[in-house]
Amino acid sequence: MTDFHLQDLADIHNHLCPAVDDGARTLDEALRYLRALRADGVTRLATSSHLQGWLAYEENGIEERLRRIEDAWRTLEQATHGHDDLPALHFNQEILVPNPDVAELVFAVDGVGLRGTRYALIEFGFDPEGDLRDVIHVVRSAGRRPIVAHPERYRHQGGVMPIGTIRGWKEAGALLQVNCGSLLGDYGREIHDLAWRLLAQGLVDLLGTDHHGDNRQVSPRRAGELLVHRGAVEQARLLLAENPNRILDDADTLTVPAWPAQAAA
Repeated sequence: MTDFHLQDLADIHNHLCPAVDDGARTLDEALRYLRALRADGVTRLATSSHLQGWLAYEENGIEERLRRIEDAWRTLEQATHGHDDLPALHFNQEILVPNPDVAELVFAVDGVGLRGTRYALIEFGFDPEGDLRDVIHVVRSAGRRPIVAHPERYRHQGGVMPIGTIRGWKEAGALLQVNCGSLLGDYGREIHDLAWRLLAQGLVDLLGTDHHGDNRQVSPRRAGELLVHRGAVEQARLLLAENPNRILDDADTLTVPAWPAQAAA
């Protein structure tokens, strides 16, 4: 396919819900970047504020955190009404579940995950321990489809996570979401190289911005243009538009073919 024009993109991972985590600090900041993402071709966007799984050990900790996130999200969503230069918004969280015990507690709470869908965006913490396939099994047992955020960014013994370990997460039933910034080299050479290796082996299901407002500005258009330049037109369409839109619609994702790295070299 050669006619993908970087339009009707969707993003399910960003921190543009204002004043609830380390992302956008104000409503004006959030709206400024939402407008820039819409100009990049993003028509739908699920904000994914941090939901720290360890709050499940506190009485009503998860519920109270969800309420705080939703209050901020509703303020943002109301501010977007009537503006065709802003993406349509959906409610989501990036859920920290470092072990299966925490995952079991978190996913027993109503309202966790991408609203209106079976999907849930999860993270493990940057220095995870244990067999994380156990976390994935717990999330799936709760009737949810886990999406592992930025697998290329987790650390293992002073380096990046082995690609075989990441493949194991996918084989356990998770989708893998790589950051646009990883493909662009924003996190350093090791993470950049691993992200492209994951693409070359057909392990990536979708891309996300992981936009943090002023703290980390990301252009999905730049990532898409780089993919197209490297001969990954079909991959760009699936990763940036088709699959994230399917997730927002609670539909099954499509298989993303391996990126033909040698052909593009």
